[in-house]
Amino acid sequence: MSQSSTTITLPICTIQTDFNSLIEDVRNGAVPEESFWISCYKTGEPSVHGKVHLTLNEIDRNLVVYEGTEGVEFEDDGDGKKISAFDMAPDGSRFVTAYDDGSVYISPTSTVTSPGTIMSKCHLSTVTSVRFFPSSRVLLTASSDFSLSILSAELPPPSAATPNNGPIRISSVRTFKGHSRGVTSTAIIARGRTILSGSKDGTVRLWDVSSGSQIRMWGTSKFTSIFSTSVGEQGEGAFTGHPDGEESNKIPMPMDPKEVDTADKVAFCGLSDGTFEAFDLGTKLSVFRSSSNRSSSPLHSITYSPSHNLLATGSGAGVVRVYDTRSLGEPLVSFARNAACIEDLTFLALSPSEVGLAVATEDGLPYITHVRPEGPSVRAELVGSDCDAVRHIRVGTGKGEMWTAADDGVVRRYENLYA
Repeated sequence: MSQSSTTITLPICTIQTDFNSLIEDVRNGAVPEESFWISCYKTGEPSVHGKVHLTLNEIDRNLVVYEGTEGVEFEDDGDGKKISAFDMAPDGSRFVTAYDDGSVYISPTSTVTSPGTIMSKCHLSTVTSVRFFPSSRVLLTASSDFSLSILSAELPPPSAATPNNGPIRISSVRTFKGHSRGVTSTAIIARGRTILSGSKDGTVRLWDVSSGSQIRMWGTSKFTSIFSTSVGEQGEGAFTGHPDGEESNKIPMPMDPKEVDTADKVAFCGLSDGTFEAFDLGTKLSVFRSSSNRSSSPLHSITYSPSHNLLATGSGAGVVRVYDTRSLGEPLVSFARNAACIEDLTFLALSPSEVGLAVATEDGLPYITHVRPEGPSVRAELVGSDCDAVRHIRVGTGKGEMWTAADDGVVRRYENLYA
C-alpha cells in the first residue's frame, strides 16, 4: 500500500481550564449566567476564538443551556448518560433507572430469566425521584417539571421484548400536579394508598393515589426549599417540642377521609438552608426544626430508621450527622471524609445488634460506616466508579448486598459487604 506524500494538517482546540467549575456554578445557582472561551487553531487558516454562554433552562432549572457565540458551536452530549434517579424493588426482582430527559427504565435484576425491560417517557424534564410501592409492581416518579406520576412496573415476559426491538413502552396511569417548582423527593405511606412529595417550592403535599387528587398541602419554615425527605413511624419518646415554641398555638389539621396510615407517621425534610424539619403527618404540624448557622450547607440527603430511633443527614459540604430522634437538639456524632457532597444515605443492619450507614458521595467513593457509640468506623469501600459521582445507594435483598447508581450511567451490585 502506497502512502501519500502529502502531510495532513490537523486543528488544535483549547478550552478554558475551569469550564467545568463555571458550569457547576450556574447549575447550582451560585451565579445566574457565565461564559467560558474556546479557541481553535489550524496552520494556514484563520483562528477561531469564541465563547460559550451558560444559563439555566427556563422550565428545567437543573438543566444548563449552552449557547455558542463568535463562530463557536457547543453541545454537551454527556447528560443523557447520567442516572438522575434510582431505586430497587422491595422484593429484589427489578430496579429502575431514570434520566435527565424524563425517561424511566424498569429492568430485571436476574440475568437468568431475562424478561424484557419497560420504558416510559413520563416527564418533560429531569426525573428527580423514583420509588417502588411495597408490592414491587407499581412505581412512583417525580420530576423537576413540577409533577409526579405512577407507572405499572410489571415486567413483560421474555418473548415480549428482545434486544432487537428494544424495551416495551408504557404510559403513566396517573399524574399528580400542584407544585410550583421542581419536585425533589417522595415517599410512599405504608400500603401505598397515600403518597407524599417535597419540592423546591417549600411545600409538603399529601396525595390520594386512587383519585390522583391532592389531600393536603403545608409549608416548611419560611417555605425553604426541600432537598430530601424520609418518612417513618414515630418512635416512642421522639421530639422534645419545637425549639422556639412557635407551633404551640397552631391548630392541627383535621384528618381527611382519603388519608390512609398517616396518623402515626413523621416526615423529616432536609432543607436548602442546611436545617431539617420534622412534621407530624397526623396533625400536619411541625414538631421539630433544627437550628441553623451561616456556614450550613444544603442537606442533599436524609434517612430515618424508626426501629433504631436514628436520623442521619448528609450535606453539600460532605458532613454526615447522626441524631437520636428522642433527643434531636444535638447530633450523636458528626463525621466527614472530605468536602464532597453527600448524595444519598441509607441505614442497614450489619448484625442483629449493629447499625450501619451506607453513604453515596459526589467524589465517586461510596462507603459503609459502622455507627457505634464510640464513633463511626469505615466498614467497607464500594469501589468501581472512575471518580464519577455516585448519586444513589440502596440495600439489596441478598447477603451483604448493596446497589449503587452513578453519573457514568452504570448500576453496580456488591455482595458480601457485611453480615
